[in-house]
Amino acid sequence: MNYIDNGGPERREEATREPWPGVLKYWRTISAEAFDDSTKAEVIAFVQATTTTMPEWQRAISGDAVAAIGMVKHCKPPSSIGIRVDFPMTVLLSYAFEDPGAALVLSQKLRQMPLEARLRTKLVTSWQVANLLLSLRRSRKGTTHD
Repeated sequence: MNYIDNGGPERREEATREPWPGVLKYWRTISAEAFDDSTKAEVIAFVQATTTTMPEWQRAISGDAVAAIGMVKHCKPPSSIGIRVDFPMTVLLSYAFEDPGAALVLSQKLRQMPLEARLRTKLVTSWQVANLLLSLRRSRKGTTHD
């Protein structure tokens, strides 16, 4: 099973003098309905500008929603949130705007995060609603009218 947790002494090298981009916190601070086109574009551009040599990550940042979901779906809940949590969750977020499966997994993972209870509930609920709306939109697109 994968872990997304930045706790522990082996992760001390992540502490840098440069702050991480704010976009990495959006998944855990902004509800689904609060994302406007500009903020969505910011998230997507950030993810697409990412480079990696890891095949799973390459697929996820290159347009494969299933790979992005797979990066976080089976991860154990973290004890704290840092870059090792923020980064894969941001990649997942970039798909959750249009993919109902990604929105659902985002809501499920948010439920497991060490966030303030009220914020966590708000975020989880917003992405569950997004999942339903995206699913309805997809089912309407697939329906043909004679």
